[in-house]
Amino acid sequence: MKRTAVIMAGGSGKRFWPLSRKNRAKQSLTLFSEKSLLAETIERVLPLVDDVLVVSAESQSEAVAPDVEAYPQARVIYEPCGRNTAPCIMLSLREISTRDSEDRAIVVLPADHRIAECGKFRDVLSKSLKFLENHPDLIGTIGITPTHPETGFGYIKMSEALEEGIFKVASFEEKPDFETASRFLSSGDYLWNSGMFLFTLNSMLEEFKSSAEDIYQQISLVTSFKSGEIKDYDKVRSISFDYAIMEKTNRGIFVLPGSFGWSDVGSWGAFFDLQKKDENNNVKTGRVTLINCRNSLVFNQTDRDLVLFNRDGELVVATEDATFVASLGDYSKMREVTDFLEKSGAIHLL
Repeated sequence: MKRTAVIMAGGSGKRFWPLSRKNRAKQSLTLFSEKSLLAETIERVLPLVDDVLVVSAESQSEAVAPDVEAYPQARVIYEPCGRNTAPCIMLSLREISTRDSEDRAIVVLPADHRIAECGKFRDVLSKSLKFLENHPDLIGTIGITPTHPETGFGYIKMSEALEEGIFKVASFEEKPDFETASRFLSSGDYLWNSGMFLFTLNSMLEEFKSSAEDIYQQISLVTSFKSGEIKDYDKVRSISFDYAIMEKTNRGIFVLPGSFGWSDVGSWGAFFDLQKKDENNNVKTGRVTLINCRNSLVFNQTDRDLVLFNRDGELVVATEDATFVASLGDYSKMREVTDFLEKSGAIHLL
């Protein structure tokens, strides 16, 4: 059975502002190497699949296209507007099925996650794909073995083992409070929901037809995937794949636990946590001088020198057209900043 990786590369470019923008979201940033998160994702999965389909936004085509064009096995289509992950995945299935109606195994991956141990990731994904190919009517997912009681992720509850290292999914749980997350962790029965999915082309087309028929019917009308030629996409219902399919399906769902240095890199705070620190627990990138500073993150993308003096817990991000300064502890409030800029008319900064 052929294999295709679908990489979801949308996003609004708000969580890593001012480094990320509407036309250059997180997956196009070079945060951990000289390559973007999208390029790292493509390279990570290529050894296990025949081809890669990236689904991005038209507004981000200039940033995304060079990464995709660097890999002959990869191609990209652009959504005219964001409609959440269920329409995104259905659009990818429509594109794949119009190119080749033969059934195939599909793995869906976010474009903007960090995976430190690629070999371990490929081992888990390879085992997942082989199990799927032997059980093509099932839906699969990869869960992350939790290391602490995280309240920012959804959880997957495991039940009985289907075979060694593969479990039946009992339920999907919403983001919990700290007490519930602690209980999930101590039970050993729960995994973090990574947003990675596996299924066969034909089974998921059938699933959309039964569980989200309106999305199936509307996107089945798409006949051209060239930029600007996907019509009436704004009329498609906006809903996540989890809500539209995973929580409604009557198919069996399997999950493989994974421990491979995963992070969704969901904020500047998460980026800070993933970096090596100096002796004063600082992280700095670019031309930065720190004097008597502690617990701070300074990211300088410019050719200018940036000097920080006598600060504790500071977040400073400098780009060619904007410099952002805040308390590092306020990393979760980035949307307040971008919303304010939008309302005040500073669209050029977004």
